[in-house]
Amino acid sequence: MSKKNQHSHCFNRKSFILGMITAFCECLANECKKIAFSPPFYPEDYEKLLPEAKKIAKEQGVFLWYEKNPDIPEKARLNWFVLYKFPEVLDEYKRLREEGHNPAWDLKAFYKLLSYGTAWGINADRVIPKTREKRGSLDTVSRLLLKPGDWPPRKT
Repeated sequence: MSKKNQHSHCFNRKSFILGMITAFCECLANECKKIAFSPPFYPEDYEKLLPEAKKIAKEQGVFLWYEKNPDIPEKARLNWFVLYKFPEVLDEYKRLREEGHNPAWDLKAFYKLLSYGTAWGINADRVIPKTREKRGSLDTVSRLLLKPGDWPPRKT
């Protein structure tokens, strides 16, 4: 991964980004969020992240869309993956972008799509949980961290 910073000796950036993608894909797969963003990354990191990010998304039954951010000046440009389960949610994200909103500068415009504020929203206690569609079956976390057959752990 490119552009080391003062904290790069503490962790592996690629692993960190992929770990966050895994966590957000789980939230999307279980419909806790409508949309999520990967951590921002430099444009030159894209090719290094893409194969595993695609695999994680596929395992979780969600999709990736690469946000190239042409509205961010090239010398300062950062990109991210937009993670989503249903295409109409990506359409809404793109509509907001076409209106000139960029999450880097105007995150509030994306709050509803990101499902921010819903856990403590007005009448949140009246919401009856419902999953629209179950997808994916492979546990990405166990694939990445454990030996085959070690998840779930045996009871005996």
